[in-house]
Parts: sequence; C-alpha cells; structure tokens
Amino acid sequence: MDEYKKANLRSPYLGIVGAMVSLTLLSSSGSYALSFGVQYQPQQQSATIIVASNNQNMTTAATSLNGTTSVANETTTMATAPDVTLVEFVSSIEQIRGHLEQALINKESGNNTLAQAHSLHPIEEVYLTIEDQLVNQNSMLNQTLSGALQNLSSTVTNATLQDFESQIDYVNMLLNNSVQAVVPSSELNNNPAFNASVVGRLLRLAGHEYEEAVANGTIKEVVEYQDAQAFIHRAESIFKSSVSRMNQTLAHEVEEVNEFFSNLNGAVNNRDDPETAETTVNGIIHRLAEITGLSESQLIGEEAGAEEQDHIAIINNIKSLLTQLIAAYESQDYQGAESIATEAYLDNYEYIEIPLAQRDQQLMEQTEIMLREELRQMIRDRVPIEQIEQHITMINTNLDRAAELLQ
Repeated sequence: MDEYKKANLRSPYLGIVGAMVSLTLLSSSGSYALSFGVQYQPQQQSATIIVASNNQNMTTAATSLNGTTSVANETTTMATAPDVTLVEFVSSIEQIRGHLEQALINKESGNNTLAQAHSLHPIEEVYLTIEDQLVNQNSMLNQTLSGALQNLSSTVTNATLQDFESQIDYVNMLLNNSVQAVVPSSELNNNPAFNASVVGRLLRLAGHEYEEAVANGTIKEVVEYQDAQAFIHRAESIFKSSVSRMNQTLAHEVEEVNEFFSNLNGAVNNRDDPETAETTVNGIIHRLAEITGLSESQLIGEEAGAEEQDHIAIINNIKSLLTQLIAAYESQDYQGAESIATEAYLDNYEYIEIPLAQRDQQLMEQTEIMLREELRQMIRDRVPIEQIEQHITMINTNLDRAAELLQ
C-alpha cells in the first residue's frame, strides 16, 4: 500500500501527451516556479502555495508531492481524441485532489476556516460529476469514497494535523482506485491525448477561478484564488510526469509548455489581470494540441465548448437545462435534478459571469446565488415542485436581462 501514501498524491494515470519513447527532458528545464514564483527543483516535487492565515494576512505553507507512477512504454505516432466522458471523470478526480491539497495546506497553517471550505468543495461541487460512473462500476467503492469525504469535512476543526493528513491519504487511495475502476487502462496508457485533455480542462477551470478571485491586483475571493493555484498545480504535475517519455522531436514544444507554465505561475503570483492568465492558458492548450495532433476543441473534449459559444447560446442552454431539471424533479429524480443544476452552473453560467459582471455586477451575483446555492438547496430540501418552478422562473427572468446586456 506504500504507493498510496500522501507522498504519492499523483494519480495512477499520468501517462504521456505525445508519442512515447524513453527520453528525459525534464533535466533541461531546470528549476521552475510551481506556485506564485517560488523556485524549487522538479525532483523535489514541492509546492509552495499562498494561503490566508487566521487574521487574513497572506502566509505560505508547503506540502510534499513525491509521487511516482508507472506508465506504458509503447510508441504512439498518432493521437486519437480521448473519450470525453472519461476525461471529465479524471478531471473531476484531479479537482478533488487539488481541493484536498489546499485543505491540508490551510490546516497546516492553522486556518481551519479555509481548510473546511476546501474539504467541502469536493462534496458540494464535484462529487456529482463522478458518482454515476463510479456507482456503475463499483457501488461499494462509491459509498466508501463518499463517506470518507464526508468524514473528512466533519473533522476539520477537531482533528489533529496528523489525523487530518491520514484521512487525506486514505481519500487519495480511494481516488486512485476509482480511476482504475472506471477508466480502461488502454485509455490511460495508450492514448497520448488523454493526459493532455485533462491538463487542458484543469487549466480552463483554473482560469475561470482566477477570474473570479482577482481584480485590480487584489485578491477578492481567497477560496477561488487557492482553487486556481490547486488546479494549475495538478495540471503542471500531470504534464511534467509525462514529458520524460516524449519523442525527442517534441523537445521544443515541451520547453515552450514549461515556459508557459512558468509565466502562468508568475502571473498568478503577481496577481496580474485575469486576461493575462487566460492568454497563457490558451498558449499551453495550443501547444498541447500541436503535440498531440488534435484540434484545440478536440483536446478539450468538445467540438463547440462553452468557451467557444456566444453568450446567448450559453444562456439558452442554461434555460434548456432548467426545463429538464423541472421534469426530473417532477418525476422525483432528485439526484438527476441536482446534477442538472450543477451542470447549468459549472458548465455554463460560469462562462458568462465575467462579461455579465462587467455590465451588471449585482445581476451576476444575484443570479449566481440563485443558481449555484438556492436552487440546489431547494432540491435537497425536497420543496414542492411549485417552489422549484417559481424559482426557475425568476432565474430565467434574470437570464433574459443578462441576454439583453450581453448581445
């Protein structure tokens, strides 16, 4: 069981993102900044991440990530578009890992409030995206993982640091097992675009979190800021665990990606404008597309992702999902209704938050709370269908106003 210790927070599917042959490229990249410009050596795999202390001053804490993973050594010459559903599953697993890392870092720094927030996020925001697939493959594992996450979040305040770390070790072991249960080894080991797609999705999400967190060089949302750190860290860890097996002809592209990651970490460290971070994220995704031979849309897993749609199309999709939600709730499919609500927010509304806030901050925040918090809580409380319909009518009214502002 040693491979599942916290020293190995990396998942067992860190394969390759390009044609695979044995070539060590990391040695040429030197030290790099993983989080906010703090320099360290790749072989140490140490991430220094800014957190908020109990008095809300920014402090630092470090966590070790000395993980190793075995991968296949076959040589692949052409990547195929990975299974979107499986990429989403693995991306969600990595999001959970990122939240757990931040929970531990904040626990180490004595900030139980932020540790609690990050331990709750896997339950409140992510777990629904993996639950159905995991239940279909191993319902007992699903129950065990869900229970472990619930237990972790309920013991943040009273647990000792050692006990809290042990619980995270256990959850990470279950996350490893979950990936092995759901994702075929052929996809993990033999499709060079798989990890690249996971990296791309994590970076997209990190960019959106950063947009919500920073404005005018100031951190306005600490949790989202740390989320961005965590997802960038997970993405970079996956990439750097892959490059040692890339074809020598890809050395230039690999070095460019490493430089982009360094620039991205520097931008976040300096709290640069979100547009700067977004540009860098786009640069990494573009290079990953070149390495894999896929289009950027294929790499991310969607021929027309939400980022590439116009704002009105996204709003219309949210409305369509809310109509589906009503039907699911009316048929007493409460889990399905909550899953649809999560999709409406995470996979759609988040992509219009920034442009909408630029036009009407109050409208953006009000609609966000109605969609992200109130609607999901109403579903959990099993309120009468009439209340759900009334609430969705108010959301749609706000969405109509948003459409007028964004068109």
